[in-house]
Amino acid sequence: MWGSIYRFDGQASVFWPHAELESGESAEAPCYRCLYPEPPPPGMVPSCAEGGVLGVLCASIGSIQVNEAIKLLTGIGEPLVGKLMIYDALEMEYRKLKVRKDPNCALCGENPTVTELIDYESFCGAISEDAADAAAGSTISVTQLEHMLKERENGERDFVLVDVREPNEYEINRIPGSVLIPKGEFLNGNALGELPSDKQIVLHCKSGVRSAEALAVLKGAGYADSVHVGGGVVAWVNQVDPSQPSY
Repeated sequence: MWGSIYRFDGQASVFWPHAELESGESAEAPCYRCLYPEPPPPGMVPSCAEGGVLGVLCASIGSIQVNEAIKLLTGIGEPLVGKLMIYDALEMEYRKLKVRKDPNCALCGENPTVTELIDYESFCGAISEDAADAAAGSTISVTQLEHMLKERENGERDFVLVDVREPNEYEINRIPGSVLIPKGEFLNGNALGELPSDKQIVLHCKSGVRSAEALAVLKGAGYADSVHVGGGVVAWVNQVDPSQPSY
């Protein structure tokens, strides 16, 4: 029983490749890979803070999953095998699509290429190749940042510390002296008009993934000496200021 939610939409289905249904459709049913053959590229999966989810979607899609579980356990009704239920909470609309088995599926096809589990959380949370290139040699630690902030406070150094998280995250905790410009503003180019060209730009986010992506944008725009903070606010709270809350 599978469910997925994002912003105002939800999806649900049942993946049971060798299902035997009351209708007699025991034939080979699709698996998850038939519906979504490839995982998203590294760095493209938005966090909950970036994408957001309408809270009631959890209950809406969760109740569908529970209902499907009851049907399978009791052997009644027609489960969502081979079907994709799509829920639009804004329009209050349900749609049901048929999903066919892919004979070339990497998991359940005739010649499967996926034969073992991989760490998808690590894969999808990785940074893109451009971000990795930008971060190489341009990553500082939170202890280095702490020293830099003291130098700035004493007038010995000048730079702009930019937090690329979302406003709600900025309200939870922050590195003192930072200004908030969400990553999306870098991706659409608006942030470039807010940043000085005569000062070093130091970026940070929660863990270092989003700041690396924003760093790639800055490097491409000519901010050659810009850097980002490895470990982000998480490392700052753990190593520098444990009095702040974490999330």
